Amino acid sequence: GVVLVSQERCRAWRMCVSGCPYKKTYFNWSTGKAEKCILCYPRLESGQPPACFHSCVGRIRYIGLVLYDADAIEETAKAAQDQLVMAQRNIIKDPFDPEIIAAARANGIPDAKIAAAQQSPVYQFVKRWGIALPLHPEFRTLPMLFYVPPLGPVLAKVENGVYDNIASESRLGPLMSSLERSRVSLRYMASLLSGGNEVIIREVYKKLVAVRVYMRSKKVKDIPEEEVQRALAEGKTTAAEVEAIWRLTSMPTFEERFVVPPMEREEAVDALFPQLDPVSHNYPIRRGAVGVGFHTDPARGP
Repeated sequence: GVVLVSQERCRAWRMCVSGCPYKKTYFNWSTGKAEKCILCYPRLESGQPPACFHSCVGRIRYIGLVLYDADAIEETAKAAQDQLVMAQRNIIKDPFDPEIIAAARANGIPDAKIAAAQQSPVYQFVKRWGIALPLHPEFRTLPMLFYVPPLGPVLAKVENGVYDNIASESRLGPLMSSLERSRVSLRYMASLLSGGNEVIIREVYKKLVAVRVYMRSKKVKDIPEEEVQRALAEGKTTAAEVEAIWRLTSMPTFEERFVVPPMEREEAVDALFPQLDPVSHNYPIRRGAVGVGFHTDPARGP
């Protein structure tokens, strides 16, 4: 869920600033409080994506719901370092599986959220295609924030006056030099996104190269069919999967990028305060209001 720093409880000790493994907490000297990104939760509660997602000119941000097995969190966090990515993938469940749907309903998850999980782009990237990876899984915080490793630019050369961007020496097919010669090393990317497991990073890159090769063969038509099939085999993918990846990464609609389910805020409040009458004036959080709010009015300084 969304991680927030309580502005009521913060006492300016700044231990959370030094303790955040992702270095995303900062100290606001004007307010004397520690702060961090709030993931624009008032926008989420009204069915909108966070502002940075909405305004990103590169359209590289996606948001969606995933269903996961909360009972497996502890064992997942204890997995061996080279198995952490697979363990986190395994904790995410198939929202189309009838047994998973039944278990979700039994745990109070409404059908609207199950439907959102079935349409989630995050599920596609992380679980179905396996091309998005968690940041620093070795921290064992199991963040539900994933990244697709970046591909380098297409390399080219000029020989005998001819501009050629097909790197025939690559073992992974054309349009990209070998991964060992990439400007960003596999070892470095593995240290960021797979707990040092270079095998996982290599598999992701092979699939991404396969997408590049296949779509180049369709759009420009200058790659032999045998090279295309070779790239698909190296990437352990199919033409149908490659086209689906290209469609969601290059040509997605607004609704495909941002699948923000209803927050069911009233149900969450009722679960926390079942003894309270929701129609009384003493209800701690007003229905229809935006934001998580406070149960008591925050103290204001002079």
